Amino acid sequence: MIVPPLVFAAEVVLVLAVAAAAAAVYLGLPAADLGPRLGRALRPYLRRQRDIAHGLGMSSRSWVALRVGAALAGFGIGALSGIPTVAVGSLALGLVGVPWLLAGRAAQRRLRMERALAGLLVELRNLMQQSNLALDRALREAARNPAPELSQVLAPLAGDDPIGESLAAVGSRAGSPLADLVVTALLIARTHSPVALIRVIEEVLIPVLGVTVEVQEENHATVAQQRAAAVAIGIIMLVLFAAVVRVPSMHAFYDSPPGQLVLLLVATMYAGLVWLIGRIARPVPWVEWDLEAVRRETEALLV
Repeated sequence: MIVPPLVFAAEVVLVLAVAAAAAAVYLGLPAADLGPRLGRALRPYLRRQRDIAHGLGMSSRSWVALRVGAALAGFGIGALSGIPTVAVGSLALGLVGVPWLLAGRAAQRRLRMERALAGLLVELRNLMQQSNLALDRALREAARNPAPELSQVLAPLAGDDPIGESLAAVGSRAGSPLADLVVTALLIARTHSPVALIRVIEEVLIPVLGVTVEVQEENHATVAQQRAAAVAIGIIMLVLFAAVVRVPSMHAFYDSPPGQLVLLLVATMYAGLVWLIGRIARPVPWVEWDLEAVRRETEALLV
C-alpha cells in the first residue's frame, strides 16, 4: 500500500511532537509538573492572542475560529501543488502569517482607543467640575455615550455591576498600559477628594497620554513599514515560485527530497529575515497591572 505524501508528512509531524514531549519528560520535567509548566509558558502567548482579538473587536472564540479557518485554507491551497513541504508550509503560513498581518490592524485600533482616553478624561473632569457629579456617577454618564473607539472597552461601566469591578473589566478589555494607568488612577481616586482627581487629570494624565500616544504613533509607523517590506518580499518569492513550479522538471525536483530540503532552507531564511526586520524597531513590551489587587485594596479603604 502506497502512503500519500501528505499523509506521510502529517505522520512525521505527529511522531516528532510525541518525541519532543517524551524527551521533555525524560530530561527532568515530571509528568505531574508538565501541565503547570506548560500553562505558565503559554500564558504570555495566550494573553497576546487575546489582546489581538480584543484589538480587532473580536471575541476569543471568533479569533480561534479565524485562525483555524486560515490554517485549513492555507493547507488546502498548498495541497493543490502536490508537494508535501508546500502543503505544510502553507498550513504554517495560514496559522502564523494571518495573525502576524492582523496584529498591525489590532495595534492601529488600540492606538486610536488610547488616543480617545484623553477625551474620556476631559469629559470626566467636566462632569465632576461643572455638573458637580461624583466620580461613580460621572463614569456611568460617560459610558452611556462613549466615543466609537471606546464603546467596547467601556461597555462594563454601562451595566449595573459595581464600579470597582467594572473598572477592572475595562482594563482587562483594553489590553493597554495607558488604559491600565487611567483605570488605576480612577480606582485610587475613589478613595480621595474629587478635586485631587481633577488636578491629576489636568496636570498628569492628559499630558502623559498625549506624549505617549505620539511616541507610539511613530513606533507604529516604523513597524508598519517593516511589515510592508516583509510582505513585499514574501509576495515576490511566492510569485517566482509559482512561475517556476509550473515547469514539469522543476515540479519533479521540488517534489523530491532534495527539492523539499531546498524549500525548507528558503523558508527558514525568509523567517529569519522577517525576524531580523522585526528587531530593528521592536515595540517596548508592557507589564500588565494587577487591577484586581488595586480594586480590592481601594475598596477596603472605602469600607
